Amino acid sequence: MPALRRIVAATVLAGTVSAAVLLAGPASAAETKAFYGRGMNNNYFTALSFATNNARSLASADGFDPDTQCSHGGSFTTQPWPGLYSVLAQINCTR
Repeated sequence: MPALRRIVAATVLAGTVSAAVLLAGPASAAETKAFYGRGMNNNYFTALSFATNNARSLASADGFDPDTQCSHGGSFTTQPWPGLYSVLAQINCTR
């Protein structure tokens, strides 16, 4: 009996870990990226929507599914001129 099978058999008999967990090997690391989008409008919520949609488009182009693999990160707002909002939105995606 090879050494790995003896270790798995002894561990399973001891009841500490299932054989499937031991034979599966190390877990693969998840890939996490942040995407940024910018939007400008005279209405803050419209500018935020533009910025978020731009960030989601970048995530989609990189192979992420924005609906299931991305969460909101945050946003930063400035007013370059009175009545104009410039929003930088960030979303975080993991696969």
